[in-house]
Amino acid sequence: MPGSTRPFIAVRPVRHAVLAVIGGLAVLATATGCGSSTSSTHAASAVSPAGTAASTAPSAAAAPPGGPASGSALPGTAAPGSAAPGSTVSARLSAAQLPDGAVEGWKPLTAARTQAVHTGIELNECASVVGAASWQQQAYISVFQTPAEQDVFTFPSAAAAQSAYQALQAKMGSCQVQSQALQAKAHLATDAQVATTAGIDAGTAWSRKWTGVEGVSAAGPQTNHLYAVQRGASLAVVHFDEWAGAHAAPYDTQADQGVLSAVARQLA
Repeated sequence: MPGSTRPFIAVRPVRHAVLAVIGGLAVLATATGCGSSTSSTHAASAVSPAGTAASTAPSAAAAPPGGPASGSALPGTAAPGSAAPGSTVSARLSAAQLPDGAVEGWKPLTAARTQAVHTGIELNECASVVGAASWQQQAYISVFQTPAEQDVFTFPSAAAAQSAYQALQAKMGSCQVQSQALQAKAHLATDAQVATTAGIDAGTAWSRKWTGVEGVSAAGPQTNHLYAVQRGASLAVVHFDEWAGAHAAPYDTQADQGVLSAVARQLA
């Protein structure tokens, strides 16, 4: 992240794999006619935030050959583990419980994976999770070909998890300023607006509406939704993106309080 004094921060590889797969769905479906379960389940006419065909998805979002998209970790950051322990699996929401599930029709894109963590994990351009001992990821794709992800981070102690949650809160508090600075550097309109949409005890939801800067995010008009809940030694993070042109109506953030409460129940 720009200006960070920490060592290398790993970008969430599953999220990048989501964007890469979305970008390849149209090509795959056209070339094979059926092929993988992903290509046959989801429409091939994916739309990016900028309104371009999915086959023009940003190259920066694609995982490198033999990298995260094929199940391996980023070099020097983490090693893939076995299937998630039962306690971690139960901490996740079901696909139907994810935000706006009835409309989005979320489907798992890949199997959940758990890995040891030895560095920080970047959630977006503003915030990261530092100090976790393990990290479980589950990626999803909607009927609109847009991505979502659930992350469950496990820490050595409840105090460490609380510290990570509070650091995330602080970073998101300055995310609008940071996002606008990124836009200015990219010579885009500085239209980023970040809002806290709901809160519970040790849980917060945010939305960021902006013209995305290609890199960690996809380029183009979009709204990013982020949820974080800490319980004991666990920190759960849920995030999904709405891309302009992909949805008939925007997601109503009045439902965010319920999303946070659902995540908290799963962690209890």
